[in-house]
Amino acid sequence: MRTAKFLFLTALLGLAPAVGADNHSNFTGTWKMDPARSESAHQDVPSGESTLVIQLTPTELSIETTRSEDAKPFHETLSFKLDGSETASTGDGGVKVSGKAHWDGSKLVVETVRNIQDSTVTTLYIHTLSPNGRDLIIDKTLTVQHGYQGASAPTTGHGKDVFVRVAK
Repeated sequence: MRTAKFLFLTALLGLAPAVGADNHSNFTGTWKMDPARSESAHQDVPSGESTLVIQLTPTELSIETTRSEDAKPFHETLSFKLDGSETASTGDGGVKVSGKAHWDGSKLVVETVRNIQDSTVTTLYIHTLSPNGRDLIIDKTLTVQHGYQGASAPTTGHGKDVFVRVAK
């Protein structure tokens, strides 16, 4: 009887990491921004229609972003290792993007650094799934290191965007 209990507990503990990892795979898929619930759609220069394609393996992440911003479309695919180590990708317009990604419990944390018009721009995106798995909520922080300070020159902005899973 003790042997059976031991084997059961050993099997249960052996499955625990797989259950957590499987929940992470729920981020995989195609996601379309819900403009009514997204701050990016209501800023001074609206982001336009936005779609994310997220692909996850146990060790890597790929995020393809497509947006229609005014007359200029935006498209990039960034790749990350999920161990928090730095990776390099080529972003929209050929811009070099370095980034890191890791899990914080059930949250996917992605940080990027790029240079735009001689200013370093960093982002911190925290991705969270709704309890039903149909919504992807991204808490965004963007910081521009533009070399001058003051009340009229904010350097950091925050916002939240909501994406809805696109049916397969």
